[in-house]
Amino acid sequence: LEFADVGLMSMYIADCDALAKIADILGKAPEAEELRKRSEKYRASLATLWDPKTGIFLNKDLRTGQFSYRLSPTNFYPMLAGTATPEQAKRMVNEHLLNPKEFWGQWVIPSIARNDPACKDQNYWRGRIWGPMNYLVYLGLRNYHEPDIDRARQQLSQKSLNLFLEEWRANGHVHENYNAITGSGDDVTNSDRFYHWGALLGLMDMEEASPVAKTQ
Repeated sequence: LEFADVGLMSMYIADCDALAKIADILGKAPEAEELRKRSEKYRASLATLWDPKTGIFLNKDLRTGQFSYRLSPTNFYPMLAGTATPEQAKRMVNEHLLNPKEFWGQWVIPSIARNDPACKDQNYWRGRIWGPMNYLVYLGLRNYHEPDIDRARQQLSQKSLNLFLEEWRANGHVHENYNAITGSGDDVTNSDRFYHWGALLGLMDMEEASPVAKTQ
């Protein structure tokens, strides 16, 4: 709670933008204007969390002013907010998302980078894969139309579907979270076997096949 958090700020901006569009449709001009002001305020703050040295947005300790170099999928959420420039998005994808030492591999996306000491625990947020995280990164990738990013989005969609089907075909489970090393959802007792958001891992593939999604 004492960090400027990249993920939370990004989701707040995306929420404000979505609510402003709804306010426009409902003819609520003052509310739409207020929401857009909030979005722009926090978008400017989020932009200051870009670290050109590492090529990604980083959380910042508000007590010391220092960046935290521990990475999770939430560090990619500035693409969801549309705050990352196209060049920044390409660096994040090529240097971090597709980096097998950090997030890429047969099963993606671990909830903390693979080279973080916590990842080996594969317990809840310490390395396991969560459908909502994959889906929010996917939505962020959809905001950019560069060949590298398009390929990464398609691969993320397919890998997420493969993860979902692996457990579904073996046990008929839709898990709360999954092991980022083995792909199993059933290897721990604290991963619910019938959890609604696990289906987000398959939804991406459906959206990839939708002509409406491809134009957004």
